[in-house]
Amino acid sequence: MADMTNSAHRILAVVQKAASQPDDKSTAEVWASLLGLDETTAKSDPHPIYAQLQLVREEVDSISRSMSSVEIPADLYGSYLERVSKTVSVTNLSAPWKNYKKHLQPDVVLCLKYCAALLPEEEPIDHEELQNILDRVHELRQEIENSSLSGHVYGFLSGQLDIIEKSIKQYPIKGAESIRKAFSEGFADLATRADDLRNEDDREEAAKVAGLWASLKRAGNAVVDADRIATAYVNLIEKGQTAAEAVTGLLQNS
Repeated sequence: MADMTNSAHRILAVVQKAASQPDDKSTAEVWASLLGLDETTAKSDPHPIYAQLQLVREEVDSISRSMSSVEIPADLYGSYLERVSKTVSVTNLSAPWKNYKKHLQPDVVLCLKYCAALLPEEEPIDHEELQNILDRVHELRQEIENSSLSGHVYGFLSGQLDIIEKSIKQYPIKGAESIRKAFSEGFADLATRADDLRNEDDREEAAKVAGLWASLKRAGNAVVDADRIATAYVNLIEKGQTAAEAVTGLLQNS
């Protein structure tokens, strides 16, 4: 997998893949393929593409903000980043890709390489472990769907899997931030559902989901180790507490 340790590295990987796509493909097909979305579904429902492209645009903006602290004149990189922004600010997904690809010339790639080299790097995350976790998410989702879980527990565990899956799929764009954010969303989801889940006894599947959170924390290395919510959340759910107990414990320790 390409280097993902800062915004410029991640956008560079996206741009290089995008620049190599055939001119005659539709813009929807290109972005669906690059963003890990279903190409057939994307043609009929563009919302997932637009949502992912918004994340890409945010990362381009992040490069610009970060470069402002490197003390390099903005005119040396600003216009190139703007061309990337034009490429991801899609208004017509049915248009041929060449309409947008024209902005991604070799000088844009070169600029992103310089930005990637100049910006500080994040702690690396184990890409292979992220893929393993994603595979386990898919397996556990199937298991849960075929189980006799109570409605509240099914909804909670399914939602937790959604959060983990989304964070891993967004990692190539958002980097470590997507992993950190997952733990906050996971706890918020737990807190919201705590009353509904009180005294529920479906612990076996819940323990497996807890194991995925623990694996995600390990994959995140120092990036997630330094996150207080992530550490507290994993510590609580690994103890096999009920959802209500976990929420109460985390709030008492805050």
